[in-house]
This record gives sequence, C-alpha cells and structure tokens, in this order.
Amino acid sequence: MMINTEATQVAFRAVNHISAMVAYWDINQTCVFSNDAYRQWFGKTPEQMRGMTILELLGAELYEKNLPYILSALKGEKQTFERRLLDFQGVTREVIFTYTPDVIDSGVWGFTTHGADVTALREREAALEKAIRGWESAQTELRILRGLLPICGFCKSIRDDHDQWQQLEQYVSCHSEATFTHGICPHCKEKHYGKFLQET
Repeated sequence: MMINTEATQVAFRAVNHISAMVAYWDINQTCVFSNDAYRQWFGKTPEQMRGMTILELLGAELYEKNLPYILSALKGEKQTFERRLLDFQGVTREVIFTYTPDVIDSGVWGFTTHGADVTALREREAALEKAIRGWESAQTELRILRGLLPICGFCKSIRDDHDQWQQLEQYVSCHSEATFTHGICPHCKEKHYGKFLQET
C-alpha cells in the first residue's frame, strides 16, 4: 500500500500546531510519535520523545498514578481522566487526558494520548462557584428580612425562629449588616421635650 507522503507531512504539521499534547505509544509503552506541545510541558522535542518510554517521561511517581489508565487503554478501553501536572518550568496546570486504543483486527497495537490544558477553565469555574456562593448568601440574608415579622405592639421587640424576643435593633443587627445610630424624630422631640423647648 502506497503512503501519501505529502498528506502525511501535512498531517504532522497540523498535529504540531495543536496546543494539546498528542502522542502515540506502542504496546511496549514506547513513544512512536509526539507533537511539539511536549516541548512546552516536559521540555522534550519530538526527536527526544521518539523511543522514550512513558515511565522515562513521567517518572516513577506519576507513572504509577497513570498506570491503571495505560493498562486499560492497552486492553482496548478508552480512558479519560484529569490530572494536575507540574511542567518542567515549575508551573502547575490542570490537564484532561484521553487515552484512545489503536485497535486493528481486534488487536491493540498501541494507544494515542491527548492532554488538554484546562487550567483557565477550572479557574473560571472556581470563580463562578465563589460568585454563586456569595449570591446565595446575599439571597439568604434578604429572605430573612422579608415576610411577616412577629413584633410586640408595645415595646416593638421581635420574636425570632426560636420563640425568643429581641429588641428591634438587636434583631436587625443579627440578620443583616445594618448598624444603628440613634436620634429623635420631630414628633417625639415635640412629644417628650416640647415644654422644655418652649421655655427656652
């Protein structure tokens, strides 16, 4: 079978332009091909990667973590998982890996790995979750101050959810961020101090 050399070169160039890590590993877990993204992650060129084992690339600790996925891929089972990686420059990134078996005539010849950097996505998700928690907290505070409040017709104390009576100022302070400063309205000023003001 003739292989279209020009088409192969175009395919290699296209894969090299992908920001995600793409590589092919044979049944002995040896790299047959990798794209240029491994240079940014592991500091390895495609030439250096060729013939390197996954163990040599990842190191013993990370290899042991990935080994169950590797063995499953070599059994013909597609694997997808997330991993936090420290690149060769010391930058921590969140990566989603997909191991796709290369099955030919019911036999597995190797597998392709695809590792996409999702750090920015995870950061946005964390920021969104924080914003949602803040919104929910604000909504809870608003709900507390809405609706019917049982208030004493004489002293204006408020009964809380535990059947305890609190002064109005205390209740509002406990259920909101409001604080109080005291003054006298014109009506009360006239009612309580009117005669003194008239004398002066």
